[in-house]
Amino acid sequence: MPHALIINENIAICRAVRQYLGMLGFGTFDHAWTERQAMVAARQRSPDIIVIGDDIEIGCAMRAARNISADGTIPVLMVSGDPVRASRQLAQTSSYHGPFRLNQIEEAVEIALEGKAAVQ
Repeated sequence: MPHALIINENIAICRAVRQYLGMLGFGTFDHAWTERQAMVAARQRSPDIIVIGDDIEIGCAMRAARNISADGTIPVLMVSGDPVRASRQLAQTSSYHGPFRLNQIEEAVEIALEGKAAVQ
């Protein structure tokens, strides 16, 4: 059963992402509100996908995702309420997919998992 790591400080967004991912077959989840929490969660259980949001309480979600998926085998999606701001952030990292709106999660996961299969 696939495992997801959600890095976002907004609990409502985390719940919605979890619900969407659950409908797509993900069965276990870790939530992180700080960069350190994300790193610890990933060491305890490697995620099959990482979903980052706009902000976290302490640190940088993008940096955490970059460190966790250093070899590029774990897809990283950005779900954002502000796609313009997110696009500027993602312009620096070609290995991330997004930004996606919450209602585009299904499409985003399909894109990310197709990319992962192409790498393997």
